[in-house]
Amino acid sequence: MSNSKDNLLQYPLPYKVVDGCLYKEVTNKSGITSKKLCNFLPYIVSEVSVDDGAEVKTVLRLGGVHSSGRVLPEIDVTGAELGTFNWLIERWGADCVLEPERSVKEYVRHAIQQTAENAEKIQTYHVTGWKMIDNHWEYLLPNDGKHDVSLRGKLSRYERADNWKISDLANVFFMVNTMPFAPAEITLPLLSYTFLSPLNEFLHQANFEPKFVLCLLGRTGTRKSTLAALFLSFFGRFNSSDLPLSFRDTANSIMYNSFSLKDVLTCIDDFHPSGRKEAAKLTETAQLIMRGYGDRIGRGRLKSDSTPMESQPPQGNAIITAEQAPDIGESDTARYFCMELYDGMIDLRNLSSFQREAENGTLRSCMLAYTEWIKTRFLKDKDTERSFVNQLKKSFHNYRQEFINSGIRCHGRVPEIYAWLMIGMEYFLSFLFEHDAISEEEYQATFIQCRDCLYELAKKQSSSIEQDKPTHRFIQKL
Repeated sequence: MSNSKDNLLQYPLPYKVVDGCLYKEVTNKSGITSKKLCNFLPYIVSEVSVDDGAEVKTVLRLGGVHSSGRVLPEIDVTGAELGTFNWLIERWGADCVLEPERSVKEYVRHAIQQTAENAEKIQTYHVTGWKMIDNHWEYLLPNDGKHDVSLRGKLSRYERADNWKISDLANVFFMVNTMPFAPAEITLPLLSYTFLSPLNEFLHQANFEPKFVLCLLGRTGTRKSTLAALFLSFFGRFNSSDLPLSFRDTANSIMYNSFSLKDVLTCIDDFHPSGRKEAAKLTETAQLIMRGYGDRIGRGRLKSDSTPMESQPPQGNAIITAEQAPDIGESDTARYFCMELYDGMIDLRNLSSFQREAENGTLRSCMLAYTEWIKTRFLKDKDTERSFVNQLKKSFHNYRQEFINSGIRCHGRVPEIYAWLMIGMEYFLSFLFEHDAISEEEYQATFIQCRDCLYELAKKQSSSIEQDKPTHRFIQKL
């Protein structure tokens, strides 16, 4: 509020403003007198409903004016905090004084709530991805233009594009397929994984949510983080120095943020232990990540009143970058799909061209078009949505069986990883084809190339898992 409005701030009786201070009228034997409550005028600016994907909490955004005329900064206070006033000195300063009378806090709290009638009602989201809002599916990202989506810290670099053009779609395909910056065995699985991410919600409904992470493995200088940032740029503004998550973050913060990043791609960067003690810590974090994404089960926790909290498993997809494969055993190794980078594998000139497209927003525009296509093509009504979920389930079964029939000996999880990645590529290519961004011949050629690349990678993956069997590791240590 401006000072002119502050002077007009009114409270309903029995509260009133006297010389910039809040008073309460009190009736006693002598008549009506005024009792001072505090030397500032607090009020509710807005009532904010915060949806974090697990539950909806109400936060009050408070404003205020000190009796000196100083406008107090707007702050967010939960309902439980409001009446305690433990936030007062820390947030508004020691010169905001409550009178030392019994029940003063309760009266000031009551006066604040009396201003709620004129407060703005705001709905904000601290989660990305698909959300049913007013009986319609919406794909949430910051800069939505329609909904208030807020992510904090490095997660704030997630951002939706404003618009898209057909040329953006063609440019993405051209850069990956015609002028590649890396071998197809690297770019095609990454592309599949990227465009699989917005399908997570509906694969979850089909009971076949992706249960693996993609691992970029290579020595320092092989551009692991740069590649990860490039594909994350379909969902925001990223570079190799500001990836959303890192193995240097605490394990709890990684898992908390992975729940917020629903139906998008993220990266947990830099598995690179520098000593035995750090290796044990990072390996423990890697195991937690693999089991979180590999099982999609959150850690059980209790609220302060001992009632169970909502489980918060990862809801998006993740790339991890590592200079060495985490020593996490056969079971956890089967939860990630590894692609190894070598010196000289990346074409730096073509990579720079693709990075410029990312900086110009081409990749974000492509993802905007893709999510709008999913919405209009598959989510028009309950029947089309149901058909969409059933088709995803059918595709998963078919691709998994196709891999099993190929005769490649592997861990039982590998055919499932193959199926998920093929679904991502199928929907990406279908999206481009239906927008006339590629021809049918390009569709078929890229689809077959992706299948062949995944077969070869699956053979390598199976060998890695075999090496992590307890008997093999025992012999290696001997």
